[in-house]
Amino acid sequence: MTSADGSVVRFGVDDLPEQLQAFAQRYPDAVADRRGLTFVAGAARLRPPLLAPRPRVGQPVVSYLERLAVDARPGDAERHLVLLLRAGAAAVGYWEGDELLDHKALAAYVVRGNGKAQPTYLASRGKSRYGSRLRLQNWRRLLTDVSERLRRCEEQFGAPERIFLGMPVRLLAELWSADPAPPFAHDDARVQRLPLHVFRPDFAELQRVRAWMATGALELPD
Repeated sequence: MTSADGSVVRFGVDDLPEQLQAFAQRYPDAVADRRGLTFVAGAARLRPPLLAPRPRVGQPVVSYLERLAVDARPGDAERHLVLLLRAGAAAVGYWEGDELLDHKALAAYVVRGNGKAQPTYLASRGKSRYGSRLRLQNWRRLLTDVSERLRRCEEQFGAPERIFLGMPVRLLAELWSADPAPPFAHDDARVQRLPLHVFRPDFAELQRVRAWMATGALELPD
């Protein structure tokens, strides 16, 4: 189904071929933007759901439509991992198509009284006292727990075909400094950062983000 929100029409991943065909007929010169997220033709834009195959940067919309013709239900049985991470909390979800195979929410005390995460505070202020060291240890343990969870998911269900990360940029390097490290490299072609703000990770937020990933948007000029 589609729903209108002002001049924006939102649609599910199953409706992508139909929406894309109509868009390509009207805007045959549209191409994917520099992030490979949205097809653009002037003020007209079509953003495929993130669960659909990712367009190549600069790919013509007609070429992408031909690519989709090979798969009547894009992403239908694809294994994908979603990791949400913020200071003190994380949520991991592993899907095969629309089936949630495994999920886990994790939390740790790592935020100071002023609301600043301990790793960020240390980077700007230097050494800390016992309470600060405890928060830092908790943060490192949380990263370890996340990494171990990712490894268990891969061992149990197989390697995901796509990996979506929702986290601030500053946490990316810290994620890969975990011991053990995640079972994929930071430059893995499967890895894609989520282009939306993530609130404190828990199961409800994981579900909200996953629902957004299954929705595309069409914006047409007046």
